[in-house]
Amino acid sequence: MDKRQLITIILALVAMTTWAQTQREIELSGNVEDGFLKIPLSHAKVSICKADSSVLVDSAAMFTAYNRDLKPLFAKYTAKVTTDAKELLVHARLKGYDDVWQRVSIGKQTKVEVPTLEMRKMREVDLGEVVVKATRVKMFYRGDTIVYDATAFKLPQGSMLDDLIRQMPGVTLNEAGQIFVNGRMVDELMLGSRSFMKGNKKVLMENLPYYTVKDIKVYDRQSDKSMALGYDVDPKKFVMDVNLKEEYQRGYIANVEGAVGTEDRWLGRAFLLGFTDRLRLTLFGNVNNVNESRHIGQSGHWTPASMPQSMVTTRSAATEIDYHTKGDKVKETFSADYTSTTDEQEMRQRYEQFLTGSTPLSLSAMRNRTGNRQVKLHNTLSISKPLYLGTELEFNYATRDGSFNSSFDQWNDTLTASKRAVGMSEGKVWNVKADIGGAVNVGKNKQHVDYHFTFAHNYDESQQASRYLTEQFTSDSRQLTHNTSDIYNRQTIGFVNLGYGMPLGKDIRMSFIDQAQIVNRRTHDYLYHPDTLLLPSEIDMLTAITDPSNSYDSHSHMFENSARVSLYQTAKCKPYPDLPMSMEYQRWNIALSLPVRHERLDYERGAIDTVATQNSVFLNTSASYRLVSKDGKHDLRLSASHNRSSAQLMSRIGWRDDSQPLIVREGNPGLKGNVTTNANIDYFDKNAHGHQQSMHVGTSLAYYHRSAAQVVSYDPASGVYTYKPMNVKGAYRLNAKFDISRAIDKNRYWTWQTNADAGYHHSIDHAMLTGMTASEENVVNTLTLHDGAYIQYNKGMLNIRATGDIRWRHSEGKMQDFETLNATDFQYGLSARYTLPRINTTLSADGNMYSRRGYGSSELNTDDFVLNASVSQPFLKGKLIARIEAFDLLHQLSNTQYSVNAQGRTETWYRSLPHYVMAHLVYHWNKNPKKK
Repeated sequence: MDKRQLITIILALVAMTTWAQTQREIELSGNVEDGFLKIPLSHAKVSICKADSSVLVDSAAMFTAYNRDLKPLFAKYTAKVTTDAKELLVHARLKGYDDVWQRVSIGKQTKVEVPTLEMRKMREVDLGEVVVKATRVKMFYRGDTIVYDATAFKLPQGSMLDDLIRQMPGVTLNEAGQIFVNGRMVDELMLGSRSFMKGNKKVLMENLPYYTVKDIKVYDRQSDKSMALGYDVDPKKFVMDVNLKEEYQRGYIANVEGAVGTEDRWLGRAFLLGFTDRLRLTLFGNVNNVNESRHIGQSGHWTPASMPQSMVTTRSAATEIDYHTKGDKVKETFSADYTSTTDEQEMRQRYEQFLTGSTPLSLSAMRNRTGNRQVKLHNTLSISKPLYLGTELEFNYATRDGSFNSSFDQWNDTLTASKRAVGMSEGKVWNVKADIGGAVNVGKNKQHVDYHFTFAHNYDESQQASRYLTEQFTSDSRQLTHNTSDIYNRQTIGFVNLGYGMPLGKDIRMSFIDQAQIVNRRTHDYLYHPDTLLLPSEIDMLTAITDPSNSYDSHSHMFENSARVSLYQTAKCKPYPDLPMSMEYQRWNIALSLPVRHERLDYERGAIDTVATQNSVFLNTSASYRLVSKDGKHDLRLSASHNRSSAQLMSRIGWRDDSQPLIVREGNPGLKGNVTTNANIDYFDKNAHGHQQSMHVGTSLAYYHRSAAQVVSYDPASGVYTYKPMNVKGAYRLNAKFDISRAIDKNRYWTWQTNADAGYHHSIDHAMLTGMTASEENVVNTLTLHDGAYIQYNKGMLNIRATGDIRWRHSEGKMQDFETLNATDFQYGLSARYTLPRINTTLSADGNMYSRRGYGSSELNTDDFVLNASVSQPFLKGKLIARIEAFDLLHQLSNTQYSVNAQGRTETWYRSLPHYVMAHLVYHWNKNPKKK
């Protein structure tokens, strides 16, 4: 050992000794009593926290002394902590009382007597009263779990769960209803640690009253199999768990809502949630033609691009019965739902094709209507003792119908071709699925065997009829054609999974999984040319009008066996050094899989009658590494994978389809499969610097060594596009994200949050003009920079939020006549909500400016100022809520979308729901058993 190594070891030992010396054991004790009556409160729960509100001791020991009449003389708590902090927080809470926080200076003493915690009863606000309450901690970390205290958020009467979620620091909710916490998407929204309505987030968020919620926890949840075995064998799910207040965990919660508005808008829905200790019953009904889930005050959700793309009328009803035995040894859940929707859409699109020497432009418009009716039945049963067994049965049946009309005009220097079309369709689909899986421990060293069987059958048939009027102006031709299609798909799937896991050391485990899958699929697509617009069921003679070159039958078989071996190590950290509890996580994981696939396709189409086969063997790899600090606040995650897959066998048949005028599609016998490498790095910083801060930094790379793109051949004389799949190499996507939320002031009235991301897309495609001997590679590089941020002031019933959002896209192509494209969308605005004291009237409004620049169509380069407002009034102690909402008061909103890749630039407009005013009446009801 040289001198340099010796000095390093000595310095490390000195640092460790110094750190150990600063850590000392401290005993805190004190009394808890009613601040007015001076009565000891023996049932109060006392916690010891750091200055940043993270919990050191969740529940201190409580000792109560009584006199001869069994009246409490005092209630004294004691707790021991090991810390180097100079200041701690003591937190007392008790149902019916306001929380109490006491700041304690430690100094050098080892025993600290905390001043008596005087708790005051909660008071309802009556006329003439003003209640001042201490600021409660809205968010804190408990190990690897984020805990949001719902009672610390002050929302208007009548608010639902989604209103609460939108106010939680570090949480964003996008237009699709997906929830993100510190940039990470939540896999499932749970109720009381139990799945709800098969993961339907929207039903729970829009119907569970905010006042029933005690807290919301966000954490990585073990699978039922892992919990039954006692250790992790499956990947964890990132869940948001809603926990109800104790008084609402039994009994019934119900809502009924009705609404009418201008523009012939209407809505009605009812919700019932019933609880016992073991049983949960949910009933839900909804009818509306609003197609709107956004709320006034959601400043970032009213962009023109986020507007609904169609007018939807929905009628639905659903029920769920969820039963758990004591200790959750048996879980049984049955759900059934019926949904009927009518969807009306109107769209206009401008598409500019990137070709060397030419940039053809197409303009299209479409109006269509689709109707769907669907019934779903679903049942799950799981048993965790003495071994794990899980079953899942599912049945779906749906019918559909639709109609459309569209126009298409193709321009080069002049109008080249045009197409007008009308059509109709109908169809039905049903499928059934059965899953059986289980696992059992064998031996004493965490060895286990697991299995999984799946059977699924899908049946889908449809009929379509279209009429096309096509004009080609360069040849002065005009053609009227009728297409009628009879399409049929039937697929049967069988799946078997067998696994074995065993320890290789103290913290290292190995698992082996072998999966076998069989897929049998039959498809036919027959095309007919009648002399009028008819569905196949309406035509007597089909054979005479069949188009053989555009009709086909196929029968495919696929068998795949995949063996997977993985090694991984588990590690632990202790967020609470003074408590025995610890957090376990997977430190590293290395996995290899070897899929072996055999495919056979019998295919008939016109003159083609062939049997094609394809055999493939691939080696796919993945690796991950995670490092968590001892206190659990710093979390670094790295992962990488390399995957290969075969091309679809159908795409490798040399077929040609010209059933639609101006569009030809072809297969490619030389097409190969995809090869992709993915890498991700994420860092999470939890509650840093004592400001309730959450931060996430991440970057990802997807590199496509080989992928399939569409070669586009364009004939400028006829306006015909021909599409054919072809392999390209070297495309990639590089993304980076930065998310942070933080309280600004000591009282946490001021908070700010930003969600920034950047993306670079190296897109590769092929395109050529008709007559060229080879296609040319099109490369377009698009850089996207985005930042969305807000700063918010929230005190009592006043909430003010200022928001800003900007997205800039810069595209460059290698073609010499490519025009560099720059498009910018930016938004800024203000939202406010205030509940008037005494009368409890809530006023809400938001105003935002949405601007667009750099679009090829001048119609899209606009400034839209969107103004929304609402007023609500509770009656009957908050049980009845009357609310009036006015959307888009200045009539500015429309839906526009923009995209660019190596093939071209697309700008699309959709007709969206017009401005309207709507009056709501909501009644909340709950019945809960009295405490004994």
